[in-house]
Amino acid sequence: MSALSSDKLIVELNFRDRIIDERRGRPRAFDSRRMFGLLSETVVDKRTLEMVEIHELYQALNHTVTMVGAARLFHSLTTPSESLELIHARQEAFLELDANDRLRSAVQEYLGAFSRGEVELFQLLNAHYQPWMPYRPLRGAVRAVDTMVKAAAAIPRPETIYLDSLIQLILNFAKSPVSDLVRRPTYRTFGGIKTGREKSLLTPALRFRAGRLSGGTIGLALPSLLAGGAWLTGLLNPALAESLVLLTSGGVLLGMFYGFLLKPFVDNESAILPIRRRFLESNRFASAVEAVAGLDELLSFQEFQRSIPHAMVLPEMFDGERHFFEAVDMKNPILAKNNKEYVASNANLNGQGVTFITGPNSGGKTTFCKTVVQSQILGQIGAPVVASRARMNIADRIFYQAPAFDSLSDPEGRFGTELRTTRDIFYGTTPKSLVVLDEIAEGTTSHERLTLSAAILHGLFAKCNTNLLVTHAYELAEIFEAERLGQFIQVEFRNDLPTHRLVAGISRESHANRVAAKIGFAPEDILRHLKEKGYV
Repeated sequence: MSALSSDKLIVELNFRDRIIDERRGRPRAFDSRRMFGLLSETVVDKRTLEMVEIHELYQALNHTVTMVGAARLFHSLTTPSESLELIHARQEAFLELDANDRLRSAVQEYLGAFSRGEVELFQLLNAHYQPWMPYRPLRGAVRAVDTMVKAAAAIPRPETIYLDSLIQLILNFAKSPVSDLVRRPTYRTFGGIKTGREKSLLTPALRFRAGRLSGGTIGLALPSLLAGGAWLTGLLNPALAESLVLLTSGGVLLGMFYGFLLKPFVDNESAILPIRRRFLESNRFASAVEAVAGLDELLSFQEFQRSIPHAMVLPEMFDGERHFFEAVDMKNPILAKNNKEYVASNANLNGQGVTFITGPNSGGKTTFCKTVVQSQILGQIGAPVVASRARMNIADRIFYQAPAFDSLSDPEGRFGTELRTTRDIFYGTTPKSLVVLDEIAEGTTSHERLTLSAAILHGLFAKCNTNLLVTHAYELAEIFEAERLGQFIQVEFRNDLPTHRLVAGISRESHANRVAAKIGFAPEDILRHLKEKGYV
């Protein structure tokens, strides 16, 4: 089983678009928004990811200690896995780390050691150094790569396949020629930079030494140094020795010019940049970096679970023909992280086709829908969800439509803009899809809206996927209630205030006056303003 879905994702994206810029310093070195713009859409489209606050979810979940780990975590959140085997493997690895303190501590120590040299490694990979001072970044990268390999050997052998495969990917890099480039003598040849094992005995080669002093530097100054030594020790006539020193002093100046000014540029072009290029082109190096990121991602799941003051659980995952989602005591992973009093909800989305959610604004309808989608994403990356129990089927597509302003280029206005989105969702939906519709067919008459909405929803019922519809149009819900189709939940109220719980039923009151009074724009507020200004 492949441990990672893309063995060169971080290295390739960073080479092309600098998703990691070590100069910004942690935690800003990894740019999640830049990566977001580069990734292609898979299970979740970008509109949906924005709607469910994927960047905020990433911030809540992110407890990584490495830059590559942060990149791996964000990529997982934006591209949830559809492989039940991979999801289960990640869950098993999570449980092993949770149960094995010795293994978890060893992985934490390993990631800490890697992170200490990670900036210098990316300084070389990103070529963020001056060409006349290339040796320090190279030495730092050499130490980082050496630590990456040697420290991995100290991690106890895991029992789970996923964890073991990550560590083996790192150890396998030690056997590659690219690893030898920084751990063994390296030679410049007419065929490029090579290790001792890559070149034959008959290959013309010049050993590369990372530093300003070398045989060439010393060789140019050697005659003057020998003459000076003979002069000082009395081996030569003083007058002759002095003449020789003066005659050969030009070699000292030339050696200094070569060693301190010319050699760094020559070494950078003929050795250091070629070494960098081979790292960037190496599959084993890229896989090792991804493996380090994968370890960090798993530990981030662990720390995320410890940071939440609520019950958390790894959901039971299935890969059936139809999607379903069930959760008990479900809480929003972003909002509940710093709120011990956060109100839980239960979700039973299994076979109802469409769940109609009615009630006033600010009652928790949208938060409930976002929590379902966020929990689905967490489940499909192998992470725990904030709930006491959860079961879900893998979703092949996840959609979230919310009211949008019309585009100036759209001749159909808001109605056409939103209807196009609904159309694309409808045609892209399968029985394994999870769909959230926050109002549909807006921007037309009430009668037309009901007629068109009913047609769309009947089509979704026929597809037998999971749909959540947030609506103020209780008449639409009543149509399907009369047909005994769907599930109906509403915002619960006590003492004329929302409890932020969802209970069975259809809300036929909008509570608009309560909201208007809350923001200071009720009828009496309007009248008072007019009287104060002398209009009435």
